[in-house]
Amino acid sequence: MGWTGWFSGKVLTVALLAQAAGCSSEESAPGESPPREEQLPTYQEPPEEQAPGEPPPGQQPPPAPENPPAKPENPWPSLSCEAIRPGELGPGMSIVLDANAPEANCGPGVTDGAGFLALMNSGPIGARAWDVVSPMGVFTGNLMLGGDMAFDVSPQPSGFHVIRITPPGGLSMTVHSSEGIFVRSVSLFADDDVPSFVTEDPRGGELIAQWAPRTDGTQVLTFQFLDVAGLPRTQPIEAVSAPLSETRSIVAGVDTWGRALLLWKEPSTWKGQWWNRQGVPVTQPFSVPSLASTPPGGLIPLAGGGLAVQSNGQWVAKFPSGQAVAQPAPAWLASHPNTQLVLIRGQQANALVPPPVFVEDSGCQETLLLFARDGTACGELLLPPDGSTCFLRRLGIGPDGTVTQQIDLSAQSTNQCSWRWWPGLLQ
Repeated sequence: MGWTGWFSGKVLTVALLAQAAGCSSEESAPGESPPREEQLPTYQEPPEEQAPGEPPPGQQPPPAPENPPAKPENPWPSLSCEAIRPGELGPGMSIVLDANAPEANCGPGVTDGAGFLALMNSGPIGARAWDVVSPMGVFTGNLMLGGDMAFDVSPQPSGFHVIRITPPGGLSMTVHSSEGIFVRSVSLFADDDVPSFVTEDPRGGELIAQWAPRTDGTQVLTFQFLDVAGLPRTQPIEAVSAPLSETRSIVAGVDTWGRALLLWKEPSTWKGQWWNRQGVPVTQPFSVPSLASTPPGGLIPLAGGGLAVQSNGQWVAKFPSGQAVAQPAPAWLASHPNTQLVLIRGQQANALVPPPVFVEDSGCQETLLLFARDGTACGELLLPPDGSTCFLRRLGIGPDGTVTQQIDLSAQSTNQCSWRWWPGLLQ
C-alpha cells in the first residue's frame, strides 16, 4: 500500500472540552473536508521598522521614520506581569485522531496566526506528516506531508511552511494555507554541501543564507527574505566574500523589528552584521569574541527587539537590535539553560519552555516561565500532567498565543493520537 493509502478511511473523534465551545452551523462536520479552493495567504507586509504588536487602546503607532535610528525605541509600553499572566487555565479543547500508520509517531502541535492547528501524526516508517485542525477543533481532512527528510513545521501569520531535505541534495520548502492546502513548493538551496541556514522571520516568512561558491576561487555569503507565500521579498543580497579554500559557516536570525543579523565564522573569530529588510547594512561588520569557542546553535528573537544566541543549551549572548555589539546573555536567560524561547502577547513578552519533567504518580509535567520585556519574572504556568513518559514531548506556542500540548504517545498500542490546546491563552 502506498503513502496515500495509509490515510484513506481516516476516522475522527473530537472532544471539545472548553466551556461554551461548539461548532457553528457553517463549520464543516467532523471528518468532512472543507472546499479545496486554493487561496494564497492574505498576509500583508508591515511597515519597515515598525514594531509588531497591538497598540494600547486609543493610541496609534508612530509613523515609520525614513532613516530609522540604530537603536529603535519600541512604541508600545512594556507589559506588566498582570497583563502577561493568563487567567484561569480551564479545560481547553482536545481532539483524538486515528494514527496515520500502524507505526506512526504522535508528536507536538502548533497553531498559525489564524488559530489552525498542525498536529504531528507521522506516517509509514516515521515519514513526517501533520494533521490540520480548525480553530473549532474539526479535522479539515488535509494532511501536510513532509516525508522522512522533513524538519519541523514553521507556523506563519497565515498558514504553515514545511522545510525538508530534497534528494539527492539541497533544501526545499512547501507552503500550505491555514487549512493545510498545498500552495507551492520552493527550492531553497540546490546543494547540501554548501554551508547554509534557514530561520523563521517573526513577522512572517523565512530568512535564508548560504556561502555560495564562485568560479573565481571565492565564496560569497548571500541572504534573502522570503514572504509568507514563499516568494522572495528581494533578490539575494551579497554580504561578504572569502577565499573558497577557507571553511566557513553561517548562523542567521531576524528580530521583531524585521532586521536580520548574520553571524559567520572567520579563521580566528566570529563576526556579525545587521541588515534591514531591503538588504541595506545597518551596521559595519563587528567581532563576536564570546563565540570563539562556543559555536552558536541559533539566533532567537527577543520581545522588544534584538536576538539571543544559544550554544550547547546555554544562553551565551544577546545582540541589541541594529547595534554592532554582542552583550552577555541577560541573567533571566543565562539562569535557564536548555530552554526554548518563545514570543508571546503580541511579541511584547517572552516565555521560556523548560524540558518536561516526569513526576511519579502524576505523569509528564510541562511548564511555561513567563517574563516581561525587561526580563522581570512573571510567574510559572503549569500545564496538566499527563502520560507515562516525557519522551519527545514539547509544548507548542503559536503566533496567535494558543498553547498546544500532546497528551497521548501510545499510537502503536491504541492506533490513536491526541492533543489538547488552550486557544489564544497567551495572545
